[in-house]
Amino acid sequence: MARSGPQKRKQPPLPTNPPAKPHRPAKRVKINEARTILSQTSDKALNQNGDLDVSAFVKAREFEIKTMGASMSDSKNVLSTRAFQQVPKDLRRRTASHNVKRVPKRLRARAAKEVRSSSQLG
Repeated sequence: MARSGPQKRKQPPLPTNPPAKPHRPAKRVKINEARTILSQTSDKALNQNGDLDVSAFVKAREFEIKTMGASMSDSKNVLSTRAFQQVPKDLRRRTASHNVKRVPKRLRARAAKEVRSSSQLG
């Protein structure tokens, strides 16, 4: 015999705030910033006569070289993924981080290099 009374379980409350969106755009901004290199114009190095002011020109190039080195190190840190992250999800194993031979052949050399560098740091 079926009951015709009230339901036993309460309905879950409706969310007042929409669910948070993933931080995908923030990652995209971070990657784009890592790929940009700041530079200075060489207009200040030229006088009104068209003569080159060597010290101003050298300072501008020095700034560009420093920012290029900084952006290269930033992009290396931002855009890097480990070899173990490149393994397909169905092949990931905890032992892969300890045994390089459990990584696919295409990634073994890179994984061995990462294991060596991490063991030197630690």
